[in-house]
Amino acid sequence: MSANKITPSLERLVNLLKETINQQGSLNPQLAKEVVIQADVQEEDLKAFADLDHPIEDCYGRQMVHDNGNFEVMVMSWQPGDYSSIHNHGYTQWGVVQVFGNTHHFTYSIKDNFMDFSKREILPKGAIAKVNNALIHQMGNTTSEPYFTLHIYGCNDRNENVTADAKNYELEHGRIAHTTGGAFFNLPENEIYDFEELPEVSDAVFLHNAYLLMEYYNRQPQSDKIEDLKRNILTQVEQRVLEAVS
Repeated sequence: MSANKITPSLERLVNLLKETINQQGSLNPQLAKEVVIQADVQEEDLKAFADLDHPIEDCYGRQMVHDNGNFEVMVMSWQPGDYSSIHNHGYTQWGVVQVFGNTHHFTYSIKDNFMDFSKREILPKGAIAKVNNALIHQMGNTTSEPYFTLHIYGCNDRNENVTADAKNYELEHGRIAHTTGGAFFNLPENEIYDFEELPEVSDAVFLHNAYLLMEYYNRQPQSDKIEDLKRNILTQVEQRVLEAVS
């Protein structure tokens, strides 16, 4: 994205981030949040980076505003029903997400190789959530109107690709996919460069994710591949239900 498209409050944000890093030497999520509050980013400025016509397969729109090497500023666009995959943020050591619409937000914990919800909430319009590389979460638009979110990801130890090596938790495939792409469902194989085994997943997390996946697949043109993916999900849901009642 060209620098001349950066709008006033976003330009103020970028400059404040640079100044704070120069003064402090490094940032943490709390400092990043304070910078965002000070920058007072305006929703109107985000519209220059709107991507509301994104492909359904992409889950949400994603536009880079500024890549400074050690931090990235992005705007995400969310149509009603858009949800991200369950993911983390690669090398990110500090960052925030500011929402400009009421946002469904789920955070997850993994303890003793078992994945479960740690929090389920609605982030109200204007809320700022802190981010680091320990955060595993999922976001989505549960409202009837489109909106934008502002994302800042930074790393004190890198000068490029701060969100590289992000993990997508692909529950329906029983794996964690490493990617430099977006936090999308059903990532293309060419956007995945490594895998690791998925921990055991609670029924609540699996069934919630299965519902979102079915909604995601039902919004797409139906094909043999999509039908196979849906059958795979339904088979796993049936297995879990039978195990729960046996």
